[in-house]
Amino acid sequence: MTERYRAIIIKDGNLVVMERHKNGRHYWVYPGGGREGNETPEECCEREVLEEFGIEVKAKKMIYFMEQADTLQGFFVCDWTSGEIHKTDAVEYTSYKPDVYGTYNPTTIKLSEIEKYPTLYPKEITAQLIKDLKKFGTELDRPLLNFKLDMSE
Repeated sequence: MTERYRAIIIKDGNLVVMERHKNGRHYWVYPGGGREGNETPEECCEREVLEEFGIEVKAKKMIYFMEQADTLQGFFVCDWTSGEIHKTDAVEYTSYKPDVYGTYNPTTIKLSEIEKYPTLYPKEITAQLIKDLKKFGTELDRPLLNFKLDMSE
């Protein structure tokens, strides 16, 4: 089973996301990636954000957990502690195979416009995040919510 951990980073009314272009599709995803070695889920989340966005974050609390096919994904509310978003020397930017891997652009979107991004994936997380921002505010101090997605649909 593959484990991935992602960050929900909100700063100055903006949500940190990775803009992607791949196979003719234009979409956005939450920062994060696969767990390596013996690192904790928090360490994984923090490392992935630093590697891909060039910013340091502190994973505070997992608020969403998603099981989909053979992948487990945890979503942490994170505090942005230092740095500025930029393309790093991560493989996403240095592979020189955009025709295979697509393109990556670390960026932010305005929280007030999140509903205008129907291709912010996973859609289930985005829909819940929109509800939770209204209910809990940007601190997102909510209990852990589990999602199990049926891939047969």
